[in-house]
Amino acid sequence: MRRWLSALLLAAGLLLPLIDVAAQSSGPTYIVQEDDTLIGIAEMFGATLEELVQVNGITDPSLIFPGSALVIPGYEGVEGVLTTRPIEYGETLESLAVRNGLSEETLIRLNHLVAPGRLYVGEPVIAPVREGNSSALEDARPELVGRGETALGTAARAGLNPWLPLSLRPEPLRLWALPGSVLFLPGGEGPVNGLAAPVAAISVAPDLAVQGRAEVVRIELTAPAWAEGSLGPWPLQFHSLGPNELVALQGVHALAEPGMYDLEIRILDAQGGSVVDDFSQPIRVTDGGYLFDPPLVVPPETIDPAVTGPEEDLVRSIIGNSSPDRSWDGPFQFPSPYTEAFPSRFGSRRNYNDTGYFYYHTGLDFYGGTGTQILAPAPGRVVFAGLLAVRGNTTFIDHGWGILTGYLHQSEIQVAEGDLVETGQVIGLVGATGRVTGAHLHWEIWVGGVPVDPLDWVANSYP
Repeated sequence: MRRWLSALLLAAGLLLPLIDVAAQSSGPTYIVQEDDTLIGIAEMFGATLEELVQVNGITDPSLIFPGSALVIPGYEGVEGVLTTRPIEYGETLESLAVRNGLSEETLIRLNHLVAPGRLYVGEPVIAPVREGNSSALEDARPELVGRGETALGTAARAGLNPWLPLSLRPEPLRLWALPGSVLFLPGGEGPVNGLAAPVAAISVAPDLAVQGRAEVVRIELTAPAWAEGSLGPWPLQFHSLGPNELVALQGVHALAEPGMYDLEIRILDAQGGSVVDDFSQPIRVTDGGYLFDPPLVVPPETIDPAVTGPEEDLVRSIIGNSSPDRSWDGPFQFPSPYTEAFPSRFGSRRNYNDTGYFYYHTGLDFYGGTGTQILAPAPGRVVFAGLLAVRGNTTFIDHGWGILTGYLHQSEIQVAEGDLVETGQVIGLVGATGRVTGAHLHWEIWVGGVPVDPLDWVANSYP
């Protein structure tokens, strides 16, 4: 309230400006955000309140306005507006320093980095944004990056000012280019030997992984190449999304320990044999915020390892043989008409027969009594249809690219192994077979051998 009153008084000419523009010195600026305080801003950038007040000529430290530009002391020689953005896959402290024309020490101090050698994908980083000059692209010439050198080193090898590449592109310059990739430098004409870069960009979405969600890794190509890799313990399977793009989809386990997992990518030649180069960078896995279901009482044999073990092995063998051809396009549809509420959601922690919360719910449950129709959520091929001890009457549909859906506890299966199904086709009826406490449909989506939240695949289009 006090801020808004002061703003009104200032607009009416009844209050002197709180910041004396003439008193400001050079340095990076920070745009005040809603709910910011001077003390908080000072702590953010390692300054004292007195320094911040003095360098900005602030007459009343208790009042600041959203949208005001404050000069941040202690960073002489650094210009631009301090802006926060997430780290992209492949970026390092060195590439950030080169891109922003700063020393690595300045970046470490700006961001209070405690592990500068392990910047993770999605990590927020503060850096100054300056007005760029993209006109130099018109006179740029390509230069090949050599093995083991950065773009900075390539510029130096070419006998040019190594800082010039920073202003050549309106979009971020990727300084972690592969050996053989083309770096555009000012002056000259034509590529040095006519070779094209095999990789234009690598991106990861979302940049902060979540338990029980899928990660999408994209590689943009400028020449034929292939890739393999892994996200922590899960191997990545790449597929061709088009003539110049590879994509891999991988689920993050709902019980994965939150923390850092290395995302490793190896670029192979067009024949898929020799490794051209490889990358490794941490990606952060965050908690999915899953709840705890009340304890459940189920038949003891359905939690007996002698029963559950062989069934899990069978399911793993089914899930691990997905088609290389993609059959779906766009969001998945619900397999049930009852979508207003769900008796149990994906990821909820489970306690069977007071054995402890060592289990989790691998799917999404739907209301609907015995005999309710079950509908295929997307096109695919039936790869299993049969009775299992824990899952009851079960159907698995392969949608390609490591994406499979499962339908458990049915009273009746109405498809057979090998059948091709279309979106909305009736594939079975709701029942109460297997480990259940009542009739319902349990729906699963598996991505790269890991169950993920089906609601995410209904709300979003993958890849």
